[in-house]
Amino acid sequence: MLRYDGPFITFLMKLGDMIILHVLWLLCSLPVITAGPAFAALRIVRDEGGSVCSMFFKAFRINFFQALPLGVISLLAGAVIGTDLYLLSGPVQPKGAAGLFMLALTVFLSILYGILMLWLWPVLVTFENTWMGTIKSAYMMAASNWGATSAMILQDLVLGIAAVFSIAFLPQAAIIFLIFGCPLFFVVNAFHIRRAFDRIRENSSKEDEDE
Repeated sequence: MLRYDGPFITFLMKLGDMIILHVLWLLCSLPVITAGPAFAALRIVRDEGGSVCSMFFKAFRINFFQALPLGVISLLAGAVIGTDLYLLSGPVQPKGAAGLFMLALTVFLSILYGILMLWLWPVLVTFENTWMGTIKSAYMMAASNWGATSAMILQDLVLGIAAVFSIAFLPQAAIIFLIFGCPLFFVVNAFHIRRAFDRIRENSSKEDEDE
């Protein structure tokens, strides 16, 4: 069980890598506008036999200039949608059909935003494209892999609710989310994302063979 290449030690090493990634993501996201490149770096780090730190900063550097505008746009869009949801559901809650329409529209936009965030960074680090093309490709990936998208939304909602519940009612369990943080969501989504991209690679290989 205590062999260096055994499953138990490998599991502990993976947990350690997640903690390191969380710390690196927090540090690289402190200026706020670099949150996009930090997310992109988190997405590209895989089990490639190298140091987690070196792989993270290499991915951060490679994707910085492409991820930066997407990160700024994502942060601004998220702030606007979040503010609208807060205002419409509380302090300035409008009445009547117009208010219901505005609330429904904001909820719809927040769902579209959440779906975009699931696929944006994996698409960014996988394909070379313009930032607008990356956004379109992210939505295409979400639409063509709707089962995976639905599963990731459900998983992330469960994790998010569990995080809020643990912080509010079970502080002892909240330490899990404080230690592992954002990479925990990426780990649970990685299975679906990798399968989707593996299918694309397989189809591309078959097309090349046919030609």
